[in-house]
Amino acid sequence: MKNLIYITIISMLAFSACTVEIRIDGCTDPLASNYNPLADDNDGSCLYYGCIDQAAINYNPYADEEPANACDYTCDVVYYLDYTASTYMNLLGIDYYQFYDYNGSNLGYITNDWYFTSPPSCNGQSGTLTASLYWTGNYNSNIVDFAWAAYPNNGPIADYNGSFIVTPNECVRVELSFKKIQEYKESK
Repeated sequence: MKNLIYITIISMLAFSACTVEIRIDGCTDPLASNYNPLADDNDGSCLYYGCIDQAAINYNPYADEEPANACDYTCDVVYYLDYTASTYMNLLGIDYYQFYDYNGSNLGYITNDWYFTSPPSCNGQSGTLTASLYWTGNYNSNIVDFAWAAYPNNGPIADYNGSFIVTPNECVRVELSFKKIQEYKESK
């Protein structure tokens, strides 16, 4: 019996001295995409969603993962007339060309009062139409094909249209010339 008392006392002391603490490893940051509310030990595994392309206007230097179309991009397009286009417009009584993008959004207009002998600057120079383009994509797919059309005096039929590839933060200059207008009309 004495042995049983000793064994019981030793067992009780042994069990009371053993405290088992269970730690749950994981991401403890609630702002992370893989946040684990049960974790109490941050194991450095936190991941953050966002745009990882430095060319984007919403670049997030803390992002690890980039969901589809997470990045916002922009570039400027400057439309302008050369001398032959201005002369063509005057001869046909075209006061302005109204420009639309591929979605039918109005980009603005150019009057026949101005023409350029060399490409103008990209800072909204008088006589030009500067349109800012916006699109979404990812670091490995940040270019886009942009289509547009120009209508004389906002008429029902486009005199000219075109498309081109744009990349983030660039300035694209689009010259409207009589030769290009004729080529477009002949191709229709």
